[in-house]
Amino acid sequence: MLISPGQRSATAVAQAAKGAKNAAPVLHTRQEGALRIGAGDMVQVTVFDTPELSGKLRVNADGAVDLPVAGSAAVSGMTPQEAGDAIAKHLKDAGIMLDPRVTVTIEDYATQEVSVLGEVKNPGNYLLLGPHSLYNALSAAGGTTEKAGSDIMITHSADPEKLDTIHVDSPNYSQLQRLTNVTAGDVIYVSRAGSVYVLGDVTKPGEFSMAAGKRLTVLEAIALAQGTTAAAALSRAAIIRKTDDGGAKIIPVDLKRLEKTAQGDQMLTAEDILLVPHSRSKAFADATLPALTASAVGSAFAAMILLNNR
Repeated sequence: MLISPGQRSATAVAQAAKGAKNAAPVLHTRQEGALRIGAGDMVQVTVFDTPELSGKLRVNADGAVDLPVAGSAAVSGMTPQEAGDAIAKHLKDAGIMLDPRVTVTIEDYATQEVSVLGEVKNPGNYLLLGPHSLYNALSAAGGTTEKAGSDIMITHSADPEKLDTIHVDSPNYSQLQRLTNVTAGDVIYVSRAGSVYVLGDVTKPGEFSMAAGKRLTVLEAIALAQGTTAAAALSRAAIIRKTDDGGAKIIPVDLKRLEKTAQGDQMLTAEDILLVPHSRSKAFADATLPALTASAVGSAFAAMILLNNR
């Protein structure tokens, strides 16, 4: 199971960033023997009827625990039951006890966490008990948010240079979630979806997210803004699109013709601004559009326009 979200280091977040709706987590039930002991874990060693040989012990970097009186015993990579049997054999071979009965339980897991970051409802660290899938990890983090993008990146602790990318818009995405394994130390980063902005004479101007990588057309964006107002200059709408050099270009859109025929409905890209001017605001359009082409059009700039047009 995956439990208890915590904090992740900024290094892991930066590395990952490079590269059921709202259902409660549905996790595999862990069988008691499935979890392996690792370096750094705290284990409780209990030798039956012999408290002087029992205690809480930390697994050292060599994968062993230092037993009272009996010296070191290797336990890393073992299940708790296997570790108990190994320590019992160690005590017997050392001539300390004739027939020891030893139980081992893991008190603190130092090496079993997976980080789920980005556009999930409860980002953080989750304790990973046994083998799990991407689906389990995302479910434990409360699922993705409405602003989740089209890509999920996984950085594996065993091979930090390799970045696995899962595309949310893949036709077999549900199957990919369950087939993609995550292990202790992995960092899962859910990207943020791009947005488009619909401003001017529309019923509800604002920012609209292209969730799960689904791109929007002009008419779809107008629909999300609950349509145009009666005073909108439909034939003089425009898409303001950021260019690679930091400027912007204007793409005229004749909404009047488009709403009649639906032919030529253009696909919007992330950070596009769809501007619908007022029918009596030719001066506003003539003054504003050229000014926009001379500046970088991004989220902050779009927000500024939105505030000025409410």
